[in-house]
Amino acid sequence: MSNLVSLTVTDGIARVCMRRPEARNALSRDLITDLRSTIESLHARHDVRVVILEGDGKSFCAGMDLKDFFDSSTRPPEELRRARAATEHWRCHLLRQMPQRIFTAVEGYCLGGALPILQCSHHVTAHVDARLGMPEINFGFVPGGQIVKSVGLMATHRALSYLALTGRLINAERARQWGLVGTVVEHNPLDHALQLAHDWVTNPAMPQ
Repeated sequence: MSNLVSLTVTDGIARVCMRRPEARNALSRDLITDLRSTIESLHARHDVRVVILEGDGKSFCAGMDLKDFFDSSTRPPEELRRARAATEHWRCHLLRQMPQRIFTAVEGYCLGGALPILQCSHHVTAHVDARLGMPEINFGFVPGGQIVKSVGLMATHRALSYLALTGRLINAERARQWGLVGTVVEHNPLDHALQLAHDWVTNPAMPQ
């Protein structure tokens, strides 16, 4: 595994951290490759009951890396196609099929291509200053089908339309009201996610 994703497992809790803080953890081809490998490895881990998804630095994930995925002048078309297919595979299939509970901690930005992660999570904790949205239209793009589908499964049709058509970002409290976030905290959201994970692992009444 490269240094773009870190995995630590302690007492049945796996922490998966995206590590491109200089790019606000934007999803590059290399980061997605590492995420896919990490998630695949966790599928077979019977010693893991909870997976926590987090981002290194001050942002959870700024969405897709535009240069890596949309600048076809420097990338062979077939290479781009494979990268996009890998993105859909881990984000829309592997995550949804995880045998463990998924808790996500959001700080800073959570944009575009990162939103399906929230939809795959059993609970999302966001810092009060976090900002979420679908800014693709501001760059001349239409939000991807899986992104729109995921947001549509969490939010109302009108909320989805607002996010997709305006490209404006919303704060964490509005995201909670619209169904993208479960809990808003003023402290480190990772602490709250870890507490939820600990409760899930240690409560004998909860199903395996």
